[in-house]
Amino acid sequence: MAANNAVLSLMTDMEEKLSGDFLFDLQYIRASVSQLAQETATLVEALNNLGDHRYEALVEAHRRIISEVEDVLSRRRDIPQAPLTMSFDQLSLDLAEMVGGKNANLGEVRNRVHLPVPPGFAISTYAYKLFLDHNQLATRIPDLLGGWRIDDLDSLAQVSEKLKSMVHQAQVPPDLEAAIQTAYGELCRQDQQHPLVAMRSSAVGEDLTLTFAGQYATYLNIPPGELVSRYKDIVASLFTPRALFYYKNKGFKEEEMAMGVAVLPMINARASGVLFTRQPEAADQEAMLINAVWGLGKYAVGGVINPDHYLVSYQPPGEVIEQRIPPKEVMLVNVAGGGVQEAPVPKELVNVPCLNQAHLQQLARWAATLEAHYQRPQDVEWALDFEDRLWCLQSRPLQLPARRSPEVKARTLKQYPVLLDQGSIACRGVGAGPVVLVRRDEDLRNFPAGGVLVARHTSPKYVTVMPQAAAIITDAGSPTGHMALLAREFQVPTILNTGSATQILQPGQEVTVDANFSNVYAGIIAELLEPRRAKTNDLADSPVFRTLEALLKKIIPLNLINPQSDTFSPAGCRTIHDIVRFAHEFSMREMFKLTENEVEGGGEVVNLESDLPFKVCILDLGGGLKRGWKRKVRPEQITSLPFKAFWQGLTAMRWPKGKPAGTQSLKSVFVKSEEEVAQGADPYRDQSYVVLSENYMNFSIRLGYHLSTVEAYVSDQINDNYITFTFRGGGSTPERRERRARLIEAIIDRMDLNYQRKGDTIEAKLAKYPREQMEQRLIWFGKLTLYTKQLDMVLFSEGIVDWYIKDFIREHIETSKGK
Repeated sequence: MAANNAVLSLMTDMEEKLSGDFLFDLQYIRASVSQLAQETATLVEALNNLGDHRYEALVEAHRRIISEVEDVLSRRRDIPQAPLTMSFDQLSLDLAEMVGGKNANLGEVRNRVHLPVPPGFAISTYAYKLFLDHNQLATRIPDLLGGWRIDDLDSLAQVSEKLKSMVHQAQVPPDLEAAIQTAYGELCRQDQQHPLVAMRSSAVGEDLTLTFAGQYATYLNIPPGELVSRYKDIVASLFTPRALFYYKNKGFKEEEMAMGVAVLPMINARASGVLFTRQPEAADQEAMLINAVWGLGKYAVGGVINPDHYLVSYQPPGEVIEQRIPPKEVMLVNVAGGGVQEAPVPKELVNVPCLNQAHLQQLARWAATLEAHYQRPQDVEWALDFEDRLWCLQSRPLQLPARRSPEVKARTLKQYPVLLDQGSIACRGVGAGPVVLVRRDEDLRNFPAGGVLVARHTSPKYVTVMPQAAAIITDAGSPTGHMALLAREFQVPTILNTGSATQILQPGQEVTVDANFSNVYAGIIAELLEPRRAKTNDLADSPVFRTLEALLKKIIPLNLINPQSDTFSPAGCRTIHDIVRFAHEFSMREMFKLTENEVEGGGEVVNLESDLPFKVCILDLGGGLKRGWKRKVRPEQITSLPFKAFWQGLTAMRWPKGKPAGTQSLKSVFVKSEEEVAQGADPYRDQSYVVLSENYMNFSIRLGYHLSTVEAYVSDQINDNYITFTFRGGGSTPERRERRARLIEAIIDRMDLNYQRKGDTIEAKLAKYPREQMEQRLIWFGKLTLYTKQLDMVLFSEGIVDWYIKDFIREHIETSKGK
């Protein structure tokens, strides 16, 4: 029973993770699968010991199913063999596994979309594999990563430092170093000069389904002599704390962290920026959003300064719908000989737009072309050189926030203190909690769940706390920056560019952030929080989610339905749930096959005759039954204190008002659906089991497809008294199972028991109450057992559930309490 309960709890916990409300990683899945294998093996062994090894076929079924589960978990995505370097002229989106997402998209835009992309080359993911193998890192890295769980942020920095140190101490293989130098020589011939270069990460998966925005390293204006050392730096950036958290959170396996690198001539940018082919705040509008800064684009995507803002229409192309030109006092520029530095913007350009009408029209044509090609909105980085040429430096899928309902009008609730009423919305929604000022990396380590992150600038580092942040507010930043992309990916309500949030909001102050309308209120505003939309599952497309989904197909479905069927056998087991169902059914049968001489203390096995439509088999351990019976007993012959109380409740139930019309017998209430009938469900044949003594009861009750267990010890010794109750599953749709579980939970709460609920599994316990109070609760449990089964057909809405909760509490609990 302990193994049975452990397996069912694990199954419930794993199934619950699919809701998207819980943070988990592959380490969680691996640990859960390992524990499932161990507990089910214990279950099978216990059944064989109980049944004199008559169930060896179940051992083989268990071995087969666990092997299938582990096969799903161990599926690898091997790095494909490829040249160590490849010219951009050779690349397309089809080669994303070989060169990483950023390289593949640049090749696609250059060679198939035919927009201006600088010449360049990719260092392949196979080169990364060669680097790991050459330095024996291919096993050392997974060993370190495998020991770290995503909920252990305290050790994250330590793991990160160890991994980065391993990479920095490693040697680039001579073949790879030669290939990089050869590719650079070819780039020089193609570019007809010896350019300094930009080196950018291009990991597998980056800029494809997920953005990885700002997680990995980029190095600008690199002289050719630093190519090899910067390559190692980019590989090491796989293992920064924020990148590790992102990889774990999205569920990538270690071998899926393969890093490619993009190498392209450094553009001497007059201006740079970002083009969103749809604006995040109104994605259905036929308009694009363009941000621009003087100099290099790092200051635009990093949120260092407030960029120019252009809302530009598709028709007519390039027409400016809205334009904001803030002062831009600093910029990032190339340094002769290598590197970049901040420089003041010339005074005559501080308040001047970075782009003219011709530039905006060209970018508008790019937007239309890219959307037509990719068939979805794009996030594009661009640069304008001093020869007035626009260059495309990146294109990747654009994450957009949920649309605001059209009937919701702009609002500011004047009856509440408004602390801030301006800023740019990066991700819509409402969040509330205490203000947490983040000034240093250390402030992220102890970030509280439900805190509102307030900072001067945006930063991709904030990704490590996004799953637990109620909202984000910054003084500066842009909706087109890296952090804004991550906020949308994690669905955190976010307002940027408020100008003064860090000065107005105080640490610990409770605030409500309305990121639908750029308002921040003092205090918790319930009327804003109550109608919040349900959060969608942002993990649904991630590798970890897909892995768990695939695993649960081998774990959760129940195929062994009818114990009387010929397929109810070890050979019929196809999932772990089948193993548990078979073992539970036959362990009960084996236990109740024991003769009097086989049970210590003289146990007796009899059948209970009653007017209720289900079979009950009793094992009396002594003192639970009156003497004088033979193979059958009536309820009045039972002397077990807990059973008498429970049976009193079970038989005293009146039928609820929602009883289905046309019900002719008790059997029609227990078995109702065509599916149940077709599968052979029959309450007159399904067996329930109870173990009794004078003061003890363990009742395993099966009504149709409901399974509940009530264990109790009741005596005049208050310290010995306890009740435990377990309810699991049942037939019907997931929605009705959820409603049934909610009903039971609400009623048990009024019975004053300690309980916990996961999915449709409920466990409750009460201890050290006087005998009469224990008996009263057993009466309630008897009533509740029958009540929940009767209601299966009528639990068609949340309102009905609420009505029946109140009905039971009013009729049975409050009446008994004398309220």
